[in-house]
Amino acid sequence: MQNKLKDMIHNVNIPSDWKENPKYYLGQMLRSKKTYAIAVPVLVILGLIVFGIVHYSNKTVDAANFFHKRDGLISQGTIEVKSVNINSKVPGRVQTIYVEEGQTVKAGDKLVEISSDELRAKKAQAEAGVAQAEAALKAAKEQYEQAKAGLEASNGLVKQAEAGVKAATGKQQEAQAGVVASQKQQEAASAIKEKADNGARAQEIAQAEVAYNIMKTSYDRVKLLAEKGAVSQQKLDEVKAQLDLAEQTLSMAKEGARLEDKKAATATSEQAQAGVEASKTRVEQAEAGVQAAQAQLTQAMAGVQSSQALLYQAQAGVEAKEGLVAQAKAVLAEVDAYLNDVVIVAPMDGVVTSINSEEGELVSTGTQIAVVSNLEGAWVTANIMETDLANIYEGQSVTVKVPSYPDKTFKGTVKTINQQPNFAVKRATKDNGSFDIVSFGVKVKLDNDDCLLRPGMSAFLQFQKK
Repeated sequence: MQNKLKDMIHNVNIPSDWKENPKYYLGQMLRSKKTYAIAVPVLVILGLIVFGIVHYSNKTVDAANFFHKRDGLISQGTIEVKSVNINSKVPGRVQTIYVEEGQTVKAGDKLVEISSDELRAKKAQAEAGVAQAEAALKAAKEQYEQAKAGLEASNGLVKQAEAGVKAATGKQQEAQAGVVASQKQQEAASAIKEKADNGARAQEIAQAEVAYNIMKTSYDRVKLLAEKGAVSQQKLDEVKAQLDLAEQTLSMAKEGARLEDKKAATATSEQAQAGVEASKTRVEQAEAGVQAAQAQLTQAMAGVQSSQALLYQAQAGVEAKEGLVAQAKAVLAEVDAYLNDVVIVAPMDGVVTSINSEEGELVSTGTQIAVVSNLEGAWVTANIMETDLANIYEGQSVTVKVPSYPDKTFKGTVKTINQQPNFAVKRATKDNGSFDIVSFGVKVKLDNDDCLLRPGMSAFLQFQKK
């Protein structure tokens, strides 16, 4: 059709001087049937073209369509909102999408659910790890209790050995004292025998009486203590033997030695000598007992050290197993946290502005599935030249118009004014002197309770005068 129209226009014979008298030639053309048949479609097409140009040129929108400069500073910008990308924290398949684009949601509402068999398998593995670690910890605690009981038993053996050493030492001291007493008895018996052989003098008789009286007093005192259990029978027998010897000595001193007395003195001396030897034997036995008791004590103390080492080892084992339990539980908690992330919820109140996945689609960690935007918190950042910045202040009312709603007026408020300039909007010229004119970003918060304003819309602003 276009080619045919071109051929028709090309076949029209237009004189070269038509510009000097266009009305005449136009009339001639209209009176010609052939020219008429061609001109009418051409004129119609030209008319449509002109109409389209005029129509669409009228659609061009700028701030002048909405505001007058006399009412306040005019600027424009693009609407922005706080948007949060909804990303998958776990790999898997998109099982369910609970929302649609444009749907209003509240913080905590379900958005998407991811199905992940891999995470469930990891959870089962982590639970098995926790159970194994707890079983090992239980066994380690049992070993610790056994080691603790072993240490207590070893300490008991040490106490017994210490008591044995003390008792053996006491017997040793008692045997040594017996040797001394026996030696004294032997010396006394020898003296009696000598006196029996040689006879006694008056001075010796007096001394014998004093010795007898002292031994009689000592015997009575030791006998009383023996009856009370304060001294041993052996001690009492030793004192009795000394008393008998003193009595015999006194008797011999007074009466003189008879043959039978000499024999008795000799027998007593020999008996005293035998007592000395027996006491020395008891000392040797007591010393052996002390050595044996000391050896048992040394062995018991070695047992304590061994038990203590086992206890420390068991304690270290418990602490190590507790660390493994904590580590296993941390792994399980991490898997549970990932499993909790299979259900993705809205992080804030807003509107679902984009859904980028489909149910059944495989996603990896970090894949963007949707976008939630807070339309009620919409704002516009206007770049205001520094020469106009004196007319702007925080809290200032702003009238807002958007081409999408030409018949509706929105309200806004200056929220912040940037402290740093954005860029130079005018370079140094003769008109503005030898300096650049820079702009400052002014954030205007919009009243968008009905959520009509969307991110990316153009907005025209007029800052109300004070």
